[in-house]
Amino acid sequence: MKTHIVSNNRRPSITFLVALVLLPGCLLFAQATPPIAQPGKYAGHVITGDLVRDGIVNMTQLASAPAAPTSKAGTEIHPNRRPVLRPPVRDSGAVIDRMPAAPLAPAVGPTPNFRGFTGLTHLDERNARGGNQFSTEPPDQGLAVGNGLILEAINSALNVYDTNGIQLLVRPVALSEFFGLPAGINRTTGVFGVFPGDPVALFDPETQRWFVAAWAQLNTTTGVPLRQSRLYLAVSQTDDPTGDYLIYVLNTTQANNPDRGGPRIPDFPHFAVDHYGLYISINEFNITPEGTFDGFIDAAILAISKQALINGSGGPFPPVVRFALPFLSGFEFTIFPAYTPPGGGPLLANGGTQFFVSSHFVTTTEHTLAIWALTNTRSLNFPLPDLNLSAIVVDTQPYHLPVVPAVQKTGFHPLGASLGEPVERLDPGDFRVISATYSSGRLWATLASQMLDTGGVRRTVAEYFAFNPQINFPVFTATLVTQGIVSKSGANLLYPALVVNAQQQGGIVFTIVGPGDYPSAAFVPVRNTTVGPIQIARAGNEPEDGFTGYPEFGGNGVARWGDYSGAAVDTDGVIWMATEYTPDIARTALANWCTYITRLQP
Repeated sequence: MKTHIVSNNRRPSITFLVALVLLPGCLLFAQATPPIAQPGKYAGHVITGDLVRDGIVNMTQLASAPAAPTSKAGTEIHPNRRPVLRPPVRDSGAVIDRMPAAPLAPAVGPTPNFRGFTGLTHLDERNARGGNQFSTEPPDQGLAVGNGLILEAINSALNVYDTNGIQLLVRPVALSEFFGLPAGINRTTGVFGVFPGDPVALFDPETQRWFVAAWAQLNTTTGVPLRQSRLYLAVSQTDDPTGDYLIYVLNTTQANNPDRGGPRIPDFPHFAVDHYGLYISINEFNITPEGTFDGFIDAAILAISKQALINGSGGPFPPVVRFALPFLSGFEFTIFPAYTPPGGGPLLANGGTQFFVSSHFVTTTEHTLAIWALTNTRSLNFPLPDLNLSAIVVDTQPYHLPVVPAVQKTGFHPLGASLGEPVERLDPGDFRVISATYSSGRLWATLASQMLDTGGVRRTVAEYFAFNPQINFPVFTATLVTQGIVSKSGANLLYPALVVNAQQQGGIVFTIVGPGDYPSAAFVPVRNTTVGPIQIARAGNEPEDGFTGYPEFGGNGVARWGDYSGAAVDTDGVIWMATEYTPDIARTALANWCTYITRLQP
């Protein structure tokens, strides 16, 4: 009996045949819709000097310092909880594809060799810094691996592990103390500090450095939100993730920006590095006079000299170039930077090249992705960088905006039961690109989509794509190498993240959940263009029972989940993946989520 369905193209010849079969339908679709607006070439603006140094911290010393005395003073949940932010999408009708009836290319090969351990939990996060934290969910995943060490950052805490899951810090460190900020809330006095979130992390094998970033909206000491935002960036000073980090701060408010969008936040930051630079993509949303978020302004890409960041202390400010990308073609949202694994690059052609991928965020059914190329990145080594950003559009299989929340298996949910509420459903997110990897000439990307299962019910699936981008300056092209759908009838696959090593071996990680499944950590192995069967890395033991879905806390019956998973490659080529699940272990009163970190031996 099949427990999963995977559709993928295995060979170039199969890709060509599938394209021939689909072409007439694509032509008919194109004739019935307006032409898709094409992104083009973009100019950057040098903002060197806006990114300033803000001291050095030592991770081990922070974790070893005595925790500040605490009480239960102050609110439990941050009064300005961050909503899911996205541009509006037009309804393209009720047309929706069905899950593949059978795998296009049946998976073959040995059983995957994997193991793992539970990472950070809501209890860890809430109790960090002596408990001077807020309750938050979901655990946005920042995962970095290198030299047999794993750094995990979630929401407002981080920790470091060895390959056996042994913690290398005395306790998890709060993001606020890591970035040298006052605690989110001092529970003895009730005074508010700074509340960073949306963390991301990576290890750069070239320079043997660790990078961690997060953003925050500022507020008064009484918790009143201000029309100001910051992006925080930490750069390790050695190859030791438990050692010294140089902290940088970027004022991202941009209140006087020529686009006249006013004060803004840098939502959903993600980053990658190449030989010359570090690249952060963000979505900018307006901060209203009341301090809430309303109105998508644009996407932006920040390119920063990597060597200057590392040398940092005492030198000139790192060169920074900002690309503002107004929402004109519909591809200017969550322009995801491609992670390059050890041995898989970086691409030095055209003066250094960094790739990005974004979906078309216009209607509820789409069938194109944009490939972005930032070239001449070596110019970041000079005071006045001269970068070139361009994008092209590639036709793909259809993908559909998730609009139906994911049902989970009913079970023990003490918080909800105490409120008289049923088990929550889970937010499936949207169809923005939520992972990208460039490895040995191939550019991979994943996103979430919804399709009809065998019972005609909408379920969330994971779609993946691989391209071969080529730049023969000034000509930029990209060929679709393979694409496919990972799905399971009767279940949902939430927040997929894909990574492959230099040999095109890797995995796609996600949470699997449905009427018969508690939220569980799962993945499928990837070998070249072949995707294998679903593997349960760690089964969940109970339903999600966090505060975000319950009406008593401002919810609508749908709990926040995931936001993004994480995947990276160690320096030995081993695959590491992290996502959210719900075990039956110690929890707080307001949430029971945990993360699971999986090691996959290719």
